[in-house]
Amino acid sequence: MSEDSSTGKRASPEAAPAPGIRWGPFTARVPFVHARAEWPEMVQNFVVAGATGLAVVPIFMTAFGMTFELAVSLCIVQSFILCSSFFLFGEPFCPGWVTPALPLVLAAAMAVEGIPDRIAFVTAVVIVTGLIFFLLGITRLGALFIRLVPLPLKAGIIFGAGLSAIVGEFSPRGESIARALEYPVCITLSTGVTLLLLFSQPLEKLKARFGWLGVIGGLGMAPGFILAMVIGPWVSEVSYDKFKALFFDPVSGEFVFTLRDLFFLPDIAGLVRGYSLFSSESGILENLEPGVFLAALPLSLAAYVIAFGDIVTGTAILKSARAERPDEEIELDEHRTHLSLGIRNLVQAAVCGPFFPLQGPLWTGAMVVVVERYRRGRDAMRSIFDGIFSYYLFGVPLLLFFKPLIFLYEPVLGVALSLTLLLTGFACSYVALAIPRNRIEIGLTVLTGAVIATHSTELGLIVGLVASVLLLGKEAWREETD
Repeated sequence: MSEDSSTGKRASPEAAPAPGIRWGPFTARVPFVHARAEWPEMVQNFVVAGATGLAVVPIFMTAFGMTFELAVSLCIVQSFILCSSFFLFGEPFCPGWVTPALPLVLAAAMAVEGIPDRIAFVTAVVIVTGLIFFLLGITRLGALFIRLVPLPLKAGIIFGAGLSAIVGEFSPRGESIARALEYPVCITLSTGVTLLLLFSQPLEKLKARFGWLGVIGGLGMAPGFILAMVIGPWVSEVSYDKFKALFFDPVSGEFVFTLRDLFFLPDIAGLVRGYSLFSSESGILENLEPGVFLAALPLSLAAYVIAFGDIVTGTAILKSARAERPDEEIELDEHRTHLSLGIRNLVQAAVCGPFFPLQGPLWTGAMVVVVERYRRGRDAMRSIFDGIFSYYLFGVPLLLFFKPLIFLYEPVLGVALSLTLLLTGFACSYVALAIPRNRIEIGLTVLTGAVIATHSTELGLIVGLVASVLLLGKEAWREETD
Protein backbone atom coordinates (compact mmCIF):
# COMPACT_ATOMS: atom_id res chain seq x y z
CA MET A 1 0.00 0.00 0.00
CA SER A 2 1.54 3.29 -1.09
CA GLU A 3 0.94 6.97 -0.61
CA ASP A 4 -0.29 9.52 -3.17
CA SER A 5 2.33 12.29 -3.16
CA SER A 6 -0.20 14.99 -4.02
CA THR A 7 -2.65 14.26 -1.22
CA GLY A 8 -0.79 12.21 1.38
CA LYS A 9 -3.70 9.72 1.40
CA ARG A 10 -3.23 5.99 1.31
CA ALA A 11 -4.30 4.20 -1.83
CA SER A 12 -6.54 1.15 -1.89
CA PRO A 13 -4.84 -2.14 -0.86
CA GLU A 14 -5.71 -3.55 -4.30
CA ALA A 15 -4.23 -0.57 -6.14
CA ALA A 16 -0.94 -0.87 -7.97
CA PRO A 17 0.82 1.67 -10.19
CA ALA A 18 1.29 0.91 -13.86
CA PRO A 19 4.65 -0.79 -14.54
CA GLY A 20 7.53 1.26 -15.90
CA ILE A 21 11.23 2.04 -15.70
CA ARG A 22 12.09 4.35 -12.82
CA TRP A 23 14.73 7.02 -13.32
CA GLY A 24 15.03 9.72 -10.70
CA PRO A 25 11.59 11.20 -9.99
CA PHE A 26 10.33 10.00 -13.39
CA THR A 27 8.99 6.75 -14.85
CA ALA A 28 9.60 5.81 -18.48
CA ARG A 29 7.17 3.47 -20.23
CA VAL A 30 7.82 1.56 -23.44
CA PRO A 31 4.99 1.23 -26.03
CA PHE A 32 3.53 -2.30 -26.27
CA VAL A 33 5.59 -3.33 -23.21
CA HIS A 34 4.13 -1.06 -20.53
CA ALA A 35 1.12 0.14 -22.54
CA ARG A 36 -1.11 -1.69 -24.98
CA ALA A 37 -3.28 -0.49 -27.85
CA GLU A 38 -6.80 0.84 -27.29
CA TRP A 39 -8.47 1.18 -30.69
CA PRO A 40 -11.19 3.74 -29.81
CA GLU A 41 -8.54 6.24 -28.68
CA MET A 42 -6.32 5.54 -31.69
CA VAL A 43 -9.18 6.23 -34.11
CA GLN A 44 -10.06 9.49 -32.36
CA ASN A 45 -6.45 10.64 -32.56
CA PHE A 46 -6.34 10.08 -36.29
CA VAL A 47 -9.51 12.10 -36.80
CA VAL A 48 -9.00 14.90 -34.27
CA ALA A 49 -5.39 15.35 -33.20
CA GLY A 50 -3.79 15.62 -36.64
CA ALA A 51 -5.81 18.61 -37.78
CA THR A 52 -5.48 20.25 -34.35
CA GLY A 53 -1.70 19.87 -34.40
CA LEU A 54 -1.45 21.42 -37.85
CA ALA A 55 -3.68 24.38 -36.98
CA VAL A 56 -0.74 26.64 -36.11
CA VAL A 57 1.10 26.01 -39.41
CA PRO A 58 -0.26 29.20 -41.09
CA ILE A 59 1.10 31.34 -38.23
CA PHE A 60 4.57 29.81 -38.42
CA MET A 61 4.56 30.63 -42.12
CA THR A 62 3.36 34.24 -41.89
CA ALA A 63 4.84 35.32 -38.54
CA PHE A 64 8.17 33.48 -38.57
CA GLY A 65 8.93 33.13 -42.28
CA MET A 66 8.81 29.34 -42.42
CA THR A 67 7.98 27.37 -45.53
CA PHE A 68 4.99 25.03 -45.31
CA GLU A 69 7.35 22.04 -45.14
CA LEU A 70 9.38 23.53 -42.26
CA ALA A 71 6.22 24.46 -40.35
CA VAL A 72 4.90 20.88 -40.63
CA SER A 73 8.33 19.60 -39.59
CA LEU A 74 8.12 21.77 -36.48
CA CYS A 75 4.69 20.31 -35.68
CA ILE A 76 6.21 16.82 -35.88
CA VAL A 77 9.15 17.74 -33.62
CA GLN A 78 6.94 19.41 -31.02
CA SER A 79 4.64 16.39 -31.07
CA PHE A 80 7.50 14.07 -30.10
CA ILE A 81 8.53 16.46 -27.30
CA LEU A 82 4.88 16.67 -26.19
CA CYS A 83 4.57 12.89 -25.98
CA SER A 84 7.70 12.60 -23.83
CA SER A 85 5.33 13.69 -21.06
CA PHE A 86 3.93 10.17 -20.71
CA PHE A 87 6.50 7.83 -22.29
CA LEU A 88 9.62 9.42 -20.75
CA PHE A 89 8.47 11.27 -17.63
CA GLY A 90 5.48 9.14 -16.58
CA GLU A 91 2.89 11.91 -16.43
CA PRO A 92 -0.67 10.47 -16.23
CA PHE A 93 -2.13 13.39 -18.21
CA CYS A 94 -2.99 13.79 -21.90
CA PRO A 95 -0.42 16.51 -22.67
CA GLY A 96 -1.19 19.58 -24.73
CA TRP A 97 -0.30 23.20 -25.29
CA VAL A 98 -0.84 26.13 -22.94
CA THR A 99 -3.62 27.04 -25.35
CA PRO A 100 -5.07 30.07 -23.49
CA ALA A 101 -1.61 31.64 -23.54
CA LEU A 102 -1.39 31.20 -27.32
CA PRO A 103 -3.27 34.42 -28.27
CA LEU A 104 -1.33 36.43 -25.66
CA VAL A 105 2.08 35.28 -26.89
CA LEU A 106 1.02 35.66 -30.52
CA ALA A 107 -0.29 39.20 -30.03
CA ALA A 108 2.92 40.25 -28.26
CA ALA A 109 5.06 38.58 -30.92
CA MET A 110 3.27 40.31 -33.80
CA ALA A 111 3.98 43.65 -32.14
CA VAL A 112 7.71 42.97 -32.55
CA GLU A 113 9.11 44.38 -35.80
CA GLY A 114 11.18 42.07 -37.98
CA ILE A 115 11.10 38.28 -38.18
CA PRO A 116 14.56 37.68 -36.55
CA ASP A 117 13.64 39.78 -33.49
CA ARG A 118 10.21 38.15 -33.35
CA ILE A 119 11.77 34.68 -33.36
CA ALA A 120 14.17 35.70 -30.57
CA PHE A 121 11.31 37.13 -28.50
CA VAL A 122 9.15 34.00 -28.69
CA THR A 123 12.19 31.81 -28.02
CA ALA A 124 12.81 33.90 -24.88
CA VAL A 125 9.20 33.31 -23.78
CA VAL A 126 9.67 29.54 -24.19
CA ILE A 127 12.99 29.60 -22.28
CA VAL A 128 11.67 31.72 -19.39
CA THR A 129 8.52 29.58 -19.13
CA GLY A 130 10.67 26.45 -18.99
CA LEU A 131 12.93 27.96 -16.32
CA ILE A 132 9.94 28.99 -14.18
CA PHE A 133 8.57 25.46 -14.25
CA PHE A 134 11.96 23.89 -13.60
CA LEU A 135 12.95 26.20 -10.73
CA LEU A 136 9.56 26.00 -9.02
CA GLY A 137 9.72 22.22 -9.45
CA ILE A 138 13.16 21.92 -7.83
CA THR A 139 12.28 24.27 -4.97
CA ARG A 140 8.74 22.86 -4.64
CA LEU A 141 7.40 26.40 -4.43
CA GLY A 142 4.86 26.19 -7.26
CA ALA A 143 1.77 26.02 -5.05
CA LEU A 144 3.10 28.83 -2.83
CA PHE A 145 3.71 31.06 -5.85
CA ILE A 146 0.16 30.50 -7.09
CA ARG A 147 -1.24 31.38 -3.65
CA LEU A 148 0.62 34.71 -3.84
CA VAL A 149 -1.30 35.66 -7.01
CA PRO A 150 -4.56 37.49 -6.15
CA LEU A 151 -7.62 35.57 -7.26
CA PRO A 152 -9.04 38.36 -9.49
CA LEU A 153 -5.64 38.56 -11.20
CA LYS A 154 -5.73 34.82 -11.96
CA ALA A 155 -9.25 35.17 -13.35
CA GLY A 156 -8.25 38.30 -15.29
CA ILE A 157 -5.32 36.52 -16.96
CA ILE A 158 -7.61 33.74 -18.17
CA PHE A 159 -10.33 36.17 -19.26
CA GLY A 160 -7.77 38.34 -21.06
CA ALA A 161 -6.50 35.30 -22.95
CA GLY A 162 -10.04 34.41 -24.00
CA LEU A 163 -10.92 37.95 -25.03
CA SER A 164 -7.66 38.28 -26.97
CA ALA A 165 -8.39 35.04 -28.83
CA ILE A 166 -11.88 36.13 -29.90
CA VAL A 167 -10.98 39.73 -30.80
CA GLY A 168 -7.97 38.52 -32.77
CA GLU A 169 -10.12 36.46 -35.12
CA PHE A 170 -12.14 39.52 -36.10
CA SER A 171 -9.16 41.86 -36.46
CA PRO A 172 -7.01 42.44 -39.59
CA ARG A 173 -3.68 40.55 -39.68
CA GLY A 174 -1.23 43.09 -41.07
CA GLU A 175 -2.11 43.47 -44.73
CA SER A 176 -4.49 40.48 -44.64
CA ILE A 177 -8.14 40.64 -43.68
CA ALA A 178 -9.41 38.98 -40.52
CA ARG A 179 -9.72 35.19 -40.72
CA ALA A 180 -13.40 35.46 -39.76
CA LEU A 181 -13.92 37.50 -42.95
CA GLU A 182 -11.67 35.30 -45.09
CA TYR A 183 -13.61 32.11 -44.23
CA PRO A 184 -16.97 33.47 -42.96
CA VAL A 185 -19.15 30.44 -43.79
CA CYS A 186 -16.60 27.77 -42.83
CA ILE A 187 -15.72 29.39 -39.51
CA THR A 188 -19.35 30.11 -38.63
CA LEU A 189 -20.46 26.54 -39.38
CA SER A 190 -17.49 24.77 -37.78
CA THR A 191 -17.60 26.91 -34.63
CA GLY A 192 -21.38 26.74 -34.35
CA VAL A 193 -21.52 22.96 -34.73
CA THR A 194 -18.65 22.46 -32.27
CA LEU A 195 -20.20 24.72 -29.63
CA LEU A 196 -23.51 22.92 -30.11
CA LEU A 197 -21.98 19.46 -29.69
CA LEU A 198 -19.79 20.38 -26.73
CA PHE A 199 -21.82 22.89 -24.73
CA SER A 200 -25.51 22.75 -25.72
CA GLN A 201 -27.62 21.90 -22.68
CA PRO A 202 -30.72 20.89 -24.71
CA LEU A 203 -28.52 18.57 -26.80
CA GLU A 204 -27.27 16.75 -23.68
CA LYS A 205 -30.70 15.13 -23.28
CA LEU A 206 -30.63 13.95 -26.89
CA LYS A 207 -27.11 12.53 -26.39
CA ALA A 208 -28.44 10.43 -23.54
CA ARG A 209 -31.24 9.08 -25.77
CA PHE A 210 -29.24 8.55 -28.94
CA GLY A 211 -25.86 6.87 -28.48
CA TRP A 212 -24.61 7.82 -31.95
CA LEU A 213 -25.04 11.51 -31.08
CA GLY A 214 -22.91 11.01 -27.98
CA VAL A 215 -20.21 9.37 -30.10
CA ILE A 216 -20.19 12.33 -32.51
CA GLY A 217 -20.04 14.76 -29.59
CA GLY A 218 -17.09 12.84 -28.18
CA LEU A 219 -15.06 13.65 -31.29
CA GLY A 220 -14.72 17.26 -30.12
CA MET A 221 -13.79 19.65 -32.93
CA ALA A 222 -13.65 16.99 -35.66
CA PRO A 223 -17.33 17.05 -36.81
CA GLY A 224 -17.38 20.84 -37.23
CA PHE A 225 -13.99 20.83 -38.92
CA ILE A 226 -14.99 18.06 -41.36
CA LEU A 227 -18.18 19.98 -42.18
CA ALA A 228 -16.06 23.03 -43.05
CA MET A 229 -13.86 20.87 -45.28
CA VAL A 230 -16.93 19.65 -47.18
CA ILE A 231 -18.74 22.99 -47.42
CA GLY A 232 -15.63 25.11 -48.15
CA PRO A 233 -15.35 24.42 -51.91
CA TRP A 234 -19.10 24.94 -52.41
CA VAL A 235 -18.91 28.48 -51.01
CA SER A 236 -15.56 29.25 -52.74
CA GLU A 237 -13.67 29.65 -49.47
CA VAL A 238 -11.49 26.53 -49.86
CA SER A 239 -9.72 25.00 -52.86
CA TYR A 240 -8.22 21.51 -53.02
CA ASP A 241 -6.27 22.09 -56.25
CA LYS A 242 -2.93 21.26 -54.62
CA PHE A 243 -4.35 18.02 -53.24
CA LYS A 244 -5.75 17.08 -56.65
CA ALA A 245 -2.43 17.92 -58.34
CA LEU A 246 -0.76 15.34 -56.11
CA PHE A 247 -2.74 12.65 -57.96
CA PHE A 248 -3.52 14.12 -61.39
CA ASP A 249 -1.59 16.44 -63.70
CA PRO A 250 -3.53 19.77 -63.78
CA VAL A 251 -3.09 20.08 -67.58
CA SER A 252 -3.32 16.56 -69.00
CA GLY A 253 -5.37 14.96 -66.25
CA GLU A 254 -2.93 12.05 -66.23
CA PHE A 255 -2.53 10.05 -63.00
CA VAL A 256 0.90 11.04 -61.60
CA PHE A 257 0.82 9.78 -58.01
CA THR A 258 3.81 7.63 -57.00
CA LEU A 259 4.92 5.89 -53.83
CA ARG A 260 7.25 8.81 -53.11
CA ASP A 261 4.19 11.06 -52.90
CA LEU A 262 2.70 8.95 -50.11
CA PHE A 263 5.06 10.00 -47.34
CA PHE A 264 6.15 13.37 -46.00
CA LEU A 265 9.78 13.46 -44.86
CA PRO A 266 10.29 16.24 -42.30
CA ASP A 267 13.19 18.60 -42.90
CA ILE A 268 14.65 18.37 -39.39
CA ALA A 269 18.09 19.55 -40.53
CA GLY A 270 16.64 22.68 -42.14
CA LEU A 271 14.48 23.34 -39.08
CA VAL A 272 17.41 23.09 -36.67
CA ARG A 273 19.66 25.09 -38.99
CA GLY A 274 17.20 27.97 -39.31
CA TYR A 275 15.44 28.03 -35.93
CA SER A 276 17.52 26.21 -33.29
CA LEU A 277 18.76 28.22 -30.34
CA PHE A 278 22.33 27.01 -30.85
CA SER A 279 22.51 27.18 -34.65
CA SER A 280 25.05 29.70 -35.91
CA GLU A 281 22.86 30.30 -38.98
CA SER A 282 19.69 31.14 -37.02
CA GLY A 283 21.30 34.05 -35.15
CA ILE A 284 18.84 33.63 -32.26
CA LEU A 285 21.52 33.71 -29.54
CA GLU A 286 22.85 37.02 -30.84
CA ASN A 287 19.37 38.57 -30.58
CA LEU A 288 18.65 37.24 -27.08
CA GLU A 289 19.63 40.32 -25.10
CA PRO A 290 18.65 40.83 -21.41
CA GLY A 291 15.86 43.20 -22.44
CA VAL A 292 14.24 40.46 -24.52
CA PHE A 293 14.06 38.13 -21.51
CA LEU A 294 12.66 40.97 -19.39
CA ALA A 295 9.94 41.60 -21.98
CA ALA A 296 9.16 37.87 -22.04
CA LEU A 297 8.78 37.54 -18.25
CA PRO A 298 5.16 38.83 -17.88
CA LEU A 299 3.95 36.49 -20.63
CA SER A 300 5.78 33.55 -19.08
CA LEU A 301 4.29 34.29 -15.65
CA ALA A 302 0.81 34.46 -17.19
CA ALA A 303 1.45 31.19 -19.02
CA TYR A 304 2.59 29.57 -15.77
CA VAL A 305 -0.58 30.65 -13.93
CA ILE A 306 -2.71 29.23 -16.75
CA ALA A 307 -0.73 25.98 -16.91
CA PHE A 308 -0.91 25.52 -13.13
CA GLY A 309 -4.68 25.66 -13.47
CA ASP A 310 -4.44 22.89 -16.09
CA ILE A 311 -2.43 20.77 -13.62
CA VAL A 312 -5.18 21.24 -11.03
CA THR A 313 -7.84 20.38 -13.63
CA GLY A 314 -6.05 17.22 -14.78
CA THR A 315 -5.56 16.08 -11.18
CA ALA A 316 -9.25 16.61 -10.43
CA ILE A 317 -10.32 14.63 -13.52
CA LEU A 318 -8.15 11.67 -12.52
CA LYS A 319 -9.25 11.78 -8.87
CA SER A 320 -12.88 11.74 -9.98
CA ALA A 321 -12.33 8.27 -11.49
CA ARG A 322 -10.81 6.69 -8.35
CA ALA A 323 -14.07 5.28 -7.04
CA GLU A 324 -14.67 3.34 -10.27
CA ARG A 325 -11.03 2.24 -10.59
CA PRO A 326 -9.64 1.10 -7.23
CA ASP A 327 -7.39 -1.39 -9.06
CA GLU A 328 -4.82 1.17 -10.30
CA GLU A 329 -2.83 3.67 -8.29
CA ILE A 330 -2.26 6.75 -10.42
CA GLU A 331 0.85 8.48 -9.12
CA LEU A 332 0.12 12.20 -9.04
CA ASP A 333 3.14 14.37 -8.27
CA GLU A 334 2.95 18.12 -8.81
CA HIS A 335 6.73 18.52 -8.51
CA ARG A 336 7.43 15.86 -11.14
CA THR A 337 4.95 17.62 -13.41
CA HIS A 338 6.78 20.94 -12.95
CA LEU A 339 10.17 19.38 -13.73
CA SER A 340 8.89 17.59 -16.83
CA LEU A 341 7.27 20.78 -18.16
CA GLY A 342 10.47 22.71 -17.54
CA ILE A 343 12.54 20.15 -19.43
CA ARG A 344 10.06 19.92 -22.32
CA ASN A 345 9.98 23.68 -22.87
CA LEU A 346 13.76 24.06 -22.59
CA VAL A 347 14.30 21.21 -25.07
CA GLN A 348 11.74 22.84 -27.38
CA ALA A 349 13.64 26.12 -27.18
CA ALA A 350 16.94 24.39 -27.93
CA VAL A 351 15.67 22.39 -30.92
CA CYS A 352 13.33 24.98 -32.42
CA GLY A 353 12.72 28.01 -30.25
CA PRO A 354 9.72 29.99 -31.53
CA PHE A 355 7.00 27.51 -30.52
CA PHE A 356 4.48 30.08 -29.29
CA PRO A 357 1.72 27.67 -28.06
CA LEU A 358 4.24 26.40 -25.42
CA GLN A 359 4.52 22.87 -24.05
CA GLY A 360 1.72 22.42 -21.49
CA PRO A 361 0.48 19.80 -19.03
CA LEU A 362 -2.98 19.01 -20.34
CA TRP A 363 -5.26 18.67 -23.34
CA THR A 364 -8.50 18.78 -21.37
CA GLY A 365 -10.76 17.45 -24.12
CA ALA A 366 -8.58 14.40 -24.73
CA MET A 367 -8.22 13.78 -20.98
CA VAL A 368 -11.98 13.76 -20.47
CA VAL A 369 -12.50 11.35 -23.38
CA VAL A 370 -9.84 8.91 -22.14
CA VAL A 371 -10.96 9.01 -18.50
CA GLU A 372 -14.62 8.48 -19.39
CA ARG A 373 -13.78 5.11 -20.93
CA TYR A 374 -11.25 4.36 -18.18
CA ARG A 375 -14.08 4.66 -15.63
CA ARG A 376 -15.86 1.66 -17.17
CA GLY A 377 -13.40 -0.75 -15.59
CA ARG A 378 -10.37 -2.86 -16.37
CA ASP A 379 -12.17 -4.71 -19.16
CA ALA A 380 -12.70 -1.44 -21.02
CA MET A 381 -9.18 -0.06 -20.37
CA ARG A 382 -6.51 -1.89 -18.40
CA SER A 383 -4.54 1.22 -17.41
CA ILE A 384 -4.88 4.96 -17.85
CA PHE A 385 -1.58 4.82 -19.74
CA ASP A 386 -3.07 2.44 -22.31
CA GLY A 387 -5.61 5.13 -23.16
CA ILE A 388 -3.10 7.99 -23.17
CA PHE A 389 -0.51 6.12 -25.27
CA SER A 390 -3.21 5.08 -27.74
CA TYR A 391 -4.73 8.54 -28.03
CA TYR A 392 -1.32 9.82 -29.11
CA LEU A 393 -0.62 6.76 -31.32
CA PHE A 394 2.20 5.71 -28.96
CA GLY A 395 3.97 9.02 -29.36
CA VAL A 396 4.17 8.96 -33.16
CA PRO A 397 2.22 11.70 -35.04
CA LEU A 398 1.42 9.22 -37.81
CA LEU A 399 -0.93 11.47 -39.75
CA LEU A 400 1.79 14.11 -40.18
CA PHE A 401 3.93 11.66 -42.17
CA PHE A 402 1.26 11.12 -44.87
CA LYS A 403 1.59 13.74 -47.59
CA PRO A 404 -1.92 13.30 -49.09
CA LEU A 405 -3.52 13.96 -45.70
CA ILE A 406 -1.30 16.99 -45.09
CA PHE A 407 -2.21 18.40 -48.51
CA LEU A 408 -5.88 17.66 -47.83
CA TYR A 409 -5.77 19.63 -44.58
CA GLU A 410 -3.59 22.49 -45.87
CA PRO A 411 -6.36 24.65 -47.45
CA VAL A 412 -8.45 24.57 -44.25
CA LEU A 413 -5.72 25.09 -41.66
CA GLY A 414 -6.82 28.72 -41.27
CA VAL A 415 -10.29 27.46 -40.36
CA ALA A 416 -8.79 24.95 -37.91
CA LEU A 417 -6.79 27.73 -36.24
CA SER A 418 -9.82 30.01 -35.96
CA LEU A 419 -11.90 27.17 -34.57
CA THR A 420 -9.22 26.42 -31.97
CA LEU A 421 -8.88 30.06 -30.91
CA LEU A 422 -12.62 30.80 -30.80
CA LEU A 423 -13.25 27.71 -28.66
CA THR A 424 -10.34 28.75 -26.45
CA GLY A 425 -11.90 32.18 -26.08
CA PHE A 426 -15.31 30.73 -25.22
CA ALA A 427 -13.91 28.27 -22.67
CA CYS A 428 -11.53 30.79 -21.08
CA SER A 429 -14.37 33.27 -20.65
CA TYR A 430 -16.71 30.94 -18.80
CA VAL A 431 -13.89 29.53 -16.66
CA ALA A 432 -12.62 33.00 -15.73
CA LEU A 433 -16.04 34.44 -14.91
CA ALA A 434 -16.85 31.45 -12.67
CA ILE A 435 -13.92 32.32 -10.37
CA PRO A 436 -15.06 35.72 -8.94
CA ARG A 437 -17.26 35.53 -5.85
CA ASN A 438 -18.77 39.03 -5.86
CA ARG A 439 -19.39 42.01 -8.12
CA ILE A 440 -16.10 43.73 -7.26
CA GLU A 441 -14.11 40.63 -8.20
CA ILE A 442 -16.09 40.35 -11.44
CA GLY A 443 -15.23 43.96 -12.24
CA LEU A 444 -11.55 43.38 -11.49
CA THR A 445 -11.53 40.28 -13.66
CA VAL A 446 -13.03 42.13 -16.63
CA LEU A 447 -10.78 45.17 -16.10
CA THR A 448 -7.61 43.06 -15.96
CA GLY A 449 -8.65 40.95 -18.93
CA ALA A 450 -9.59 43.97 -21.05
CA VAL A 451 -6.22 45.65 -20.44
CA ILE A 452 -4.39 42.42 -21.30
CA ALA A 453 -6.40 41.94 -24.50
CA THR A 454 -6.26 45.54 -25.74
CA HIS A 455 -2.84 46.72 -24.51
CA SER A 456 -0.28 44.25 -23.13
CA THR A 457 0.11 41.43 -20.65
CA GLU A 458 2.59 43.35 -18.47
CA LEU A 459 0.27 46.37 -18.15
CA GLY A 460 -2.67 44.06 -17.43
CA LEU A 461 -0.74 42.31 -14.65
CA ILE A 462 0.19 45.65 -13.05
CA VAL A 463 -3.36 47.03 -13.29
CA GLY A 464 -4.86 43.78 -11.96
CA LEU A 465 -2.45 43.56 -9.03
CA VAL A 466 -2.75 47.20 -7.95
CA ALA A 467 -6.54 47.29 -8.36
CA SER A 468 -6.96 44.02 -6.43
CA VAL A 469 -4.91 45.33 -3.50
CA LEU A 470 -6.70 48.69 -3.41
CA LEU A 471 -10.25 47.36 -3.79
CA LEU A 472 -10.09 44.05 -1.92
CA GLY A 473 -7.18 44.22 0.50
CA LYS A 474 -6.47 40.85 2.12
CA GLU A 475 -9.59 39.37 0.50
CA ALA A 476 -7.71 39.36 -2.80
CA TRP A 477 -5.77 36.33 -1.54
CA ARG A 478 -8.71 34.31 -0.26
CA GLU A 479 -8.69 30.57 -0.90
CA GLU A 480 -10.61 29.27 -3.91
CA THR A 481 -13.66 27.30 -2.83
CA ASP A 482 -14.30 25.51 -6.13
